[in-house]
Amino acid sequence: MMQGPKTMNLSALINNGILTPLGKLVNEPASLSINSRTVEKGGFFIAIPGTQYDGTTYIKEALDRGAGGIIVPLEFKEQIGSDIKNSYPHVSFFVSQEVRKVASMLAAAYYPLQPETIVAVTGTNGKTSIVTFTRQIWAQLNLSAASLGTLGLVIEGRPLPPPTGTAGLNTPDPIRLHQILQSLKEEKIDHLAFEASSHGLHQHRLDSVRLKAAVFTNFTNDHLDYHQTMEAYFDAKCRLFEEIMVRDTCAILNTDILEYEKLRNLCQRRSLKIISFGKAGETIRINSIVPQPGSQNVSLNVEGKIYDFNLPLVGEFQVYNAVAALGAVIACGENPSSAIAACGNLKGVPGRLEQAAKDIYVDYSHTPDGLKLALLSLRPHTKGKLTVVFGCGGNRDTMKRAEMGDIARRLADKVIITDDNPRYENPAEIRQQILAKCPEASEIASRCEAIQTALKEMVPGDVVLIAGKGHETYQLIGDKALPFNDVEEVQKCMNP
Repeated sequence: MMQGPKTMNLSALINNGILTPLGKLVNEPASLSINSRTVEKGGFFIAIPGTQYDGTTYIKEALDRGAGGIIVPLEFKEQIGSDIKNSYPHVSFFVSQEVRKVASMLAAAYYPLQPETIVAVTGTNGKTSIVTFTRQIWAQLNLSAASLGTLGLVIEGRPLPPPTGTAGLNTPDPIRLHQILQSLKEEKIDHLAFEASSHGLHQHRLDSVRLKAAVFTNFTNDHLDYHQTMEAYFDAKCRLFEEIMVRDTCAILNTDILEYEKLRNLCQRRSLKIISFGKAGETIRINSIVPQPGSQNVSLNVEGKIYDFNLPLVGEFQVYNAVAALGAVIACGENPSSAIAACGNLKGVPGRLEQAAKDIYVDYSHTPDGLKLALLSLRPHTKGKLTVVFGCGGNRDTMKRAEMGDIARRLADKVIITDDNPRYENPAEIRQQILAKCPEASEIASRCEAIQTALKEMVPGDVVLIAGKGHETYQLIGDKALPFNDVEEVQKCMNP
């Protein structure tokens, strides 16, 4: 594992008023942690309030583990009374009005190395595919490259990381993120594309990452359980361009979304360079997309020059993902002709319209827009009936459930409603909320049985989409992560 510096001068943060010491003792951290269980002797514990886990309730545990410093939000100052300070005289205590931002700044100072070229990708759908495609294009241009997100840390030329059960956040906490950045730099990997989630942006996890470019994919209903309103959700994503990116870095924007003008104006105000892409793209214009068996012929106009290539993936949205990745690579200084040639060799992302067997696709589409795109993408490849099997996750945005039921009713010929990751909700109630707008659908609680039923009913020319879980290798029921893989279930049915 990489090592942070032996000392880290806290005076700049203190002098700038970002950190306020509670007393005269100011230790230097031996390590950093936002989890009391991982606090090391002499390390700093940053007590971050949260909805599921509140770090301020674990201060005593961190102290008992030998913490050398404690940082708490200003409003929790009273928790650090004289009794605690007297009981732990060798510990430095600090308060901050922006404790999440402090965590990011400390992490960047403790792990100061970063790859030279970093691209962040935000938006509702397509982030995983775009960071993967960006990594693949760089690698074909003989550049050392990695991607980070829902699939974990993937370094081109190395095997995919093993499944981790309950996958982590697609934007890691700031300490883990800067550990990864430093590790990549030490391994001489100087190109990284990573997913910037709305949660990660809102929680300041990537505030101290030095970006060269950032992509905005699209914007649709998702994560309202956290953000509450679409306005707050959009504002969280806009932080990437409004606060984190610096002058003369590049924004890659999709012209074909309703939010384009607002994003373009924001970026212009901040003196960001802009690469626009889409059917109305000014920098990269999609002239035509012609579906072929298992692929698509694509024609692009890139800064006035025409390029034609075959994308070995299905679905118009995959063209947008590939073109967004192309824009990111061009923004970072690579030759357009060489980058476009690499697009003809792109490989799909696990669980993103992944062909599990002939005419059977597994996709991660767990939002209304994602489900709509997947079904529309498969329709040109369907000679018979198009069947969709899907559910919705528990303890997540409830508003999208009926909407996804309505989309399935309108765009598929057969619909089977089943369980996704019910978590702590009653799965039957989740299914009923979907069925409210899709009353003629079949309801099969067991995801395994639902997949089996869909495949048994197939006839030549039919296409089946199994949506919602994609690459996941588990099903979350209560506090248990039970092994489950949609692709494996399909292959079991096809090869009993």
